[in-house]
Amino acid sequence: MKQYGISQAEAYNFLHKDVEDCWKVINEECLKSNDIPKIALDCVANYASMAELMYEDHKDKFTNGELIKDYVSSLLVDPVYLDQYEKVFHIYMSDFIMFKAMYYQA
Repeated sequence: MKQYGISQAEAYNFLHKDVEDCWKVINEECLKSNDIPKIALDCVANYASMAELMYEDHKDKFTNGELIKDYVSSLLVDPVYLDQYEKVFHIYMSDFIMFKAMYYQA
């Protein structure tokens, strides 16, 4: 911010605009790509979505689990089952849990 002489609010606005632009690119590429299987593209888009959720509002929900507790609770209380994605979801959740365990062991 000092380098460009802008305020913190302006810097956040630039970051939000970059995130929106990146989502546009991700969505466009997912729609027009024929070389990569759709399930692989969906996994990447879902992972990006999870990353955005974990760090939205300038809060680190990954490190501070209390901030994500309501999301996880709603997922466990009212689960959404999609047959074609059920296996992929379980793989990502197990990867997420293993990564978090490794993070806290370090």
